[in-house]
Amino acid sequence: MFFGCAANLPKDSEITQALPQTFQNTALISVDMESQPLAKASPIEQMNLLFNDSTLANLFEIALGNNLDLQIMNTRILQAKAQLKSAWGAIFPSVDGSVNANESHTRTNTIPIQKTQSYTSAVGATLSWEVDLFGRLQYAKNAKASLYEKSLQDLENAKITLLGDVAILYFTLLESSCNLILTQENIVHYQDALELTRLKVENGLLDSTELFEKQDLLTNEQNTLESLKSAFEENKNALLILLDTLELPFVVESQISPNAPTKLHLDSMPANVLLARPDIRAALFSLYAQSYTKANAKASLFPVLSISANLNEILDSNAQASGNLAWQFASSLTAPILNRTQLTQNYFLQDALLKESYLTLQKSLKNALSEIENTSFNVKSTELQLQNSQKRAKNAQSYFEFSSSRYFVGLIDNLEYALNAAAFNNAQKSLNTAKFENLKAFVLLYKAFGGDLNLISTTKHLINKE
Repeated sequence: MFFGCAANLPKDSEITQALPQTFQNTALISVDMESQPLAKASPIEQMNLLFNDSTLANLFEIALGNNLDLQIMNTRILQAKAQLKSAWGAIFPSVDGSVNANESHTRTNTIPIQKTQSYTSAVGATLSWEVDLFGRLQYAKNAKASLYEKSLQDLENAKITLLGDVAILYFTLLESSCNLILTQENIVHYQDALELTRLKVENGLLDSTELFEKQDLLTNEQNTLESLKSAFEENKNALLILLDTLELPFVVESQISPNAPTKLHLDSMPANVLLARPDIRAALFSLYAQSYTKANAKASLFPVLSISANLNEILDSNAQASGNLAWQFASSLTAPILNRTQLTQNYFLQDALLKESYLTLQKSLKNALSEIENTSFNVKSTELQLQNSQKRAKNAQSYFEFSSSRYFVGLIDNLEYALNAAAFNNAQKSLNTAKFENLKAFVLLYKAFGGDLNLISTTKHLINKE
């Protein structure tokens, strides 16, 4: 009642005052300046709008329903909810009821022997209440409420992280699958090149150093194949863990990779969008909880007013008249006078923990800002790399078609044709890697913005138009 405003919660402007108000690298990303979203899509809807892949959407549904991390987060929400209700209950008076019955028999070994019997049954009630003069119980309840909100944000952050991880693993599997096929083809080409080179060396047409070079090309490609197989298995098993299934619900080899999105609405996003990220909001609620905990420790330094009352009624007795009613009302004011070290040091401890929570939040904000800047730049960088890889693949295809025509008319031999075919496959592998790295960059951008890329919900947009 007297210290109701003692818990000073920081304002958004105070939290973000050390951050720049605009992002530097979002201007690198292509944005649609003409249309602004009418209704933002949910995080899973934004991911589906971003890639428009039915197989990936199915994986999202399975992961959200089966993932063990999400189930753990849900149990933590239940725990936080129970703790909040318990803190609520401590604010109000508690009433306990009791029913007592006793019967006694005595025997006196005198002459003559005397026997006595007594019995009593009574019903009663006890009321106890700590009057929250200085807000100690209220602060404890507010701290638990903040922790409950934190658990909700932890769940949302876990969902966004899960969607991003599933998408990255899915794209990695597709990339590995495509490059595995090309690598297997290359091994055949290099084996043919090695055998043809050996024949030419034996016939004195080539120097023996050419043989070592072709053997090195074959060995490197064989190692690449084993690395791709290992990576494929690791990513497959990691995806199975996220989905909590025994088998993949799709055939990797038959999947067609989605195209990268071309338009995003990031031009109007201010820097304080960081506060909307679930992990940042979770850290913010953790700061609030610690602020209330510090206020609770401060209130514990002051006296505690308690009120108690007892009410008893005798139902039946052979010694007293039934129906006798007794009641008692008492109040007490207690306060530590000597040896307050534990209480004062607890207050200093909570104050230090509050400073730690604030610094942790500032660190999280700067890390989030760095993630957005890095991923924004990475999206543009991978897009340029993809364009360069597309040019390289196009040139490699043109050269391979030209060399093939020369091979069929006998202008080049089998050795040169096999090496040209392998070079064309290598260009295709580089293109696959660049394409999937660009897709992964958008996933990382999605995670950096906390699942909010300002995308329009198609369903909501149609409803609003109608």
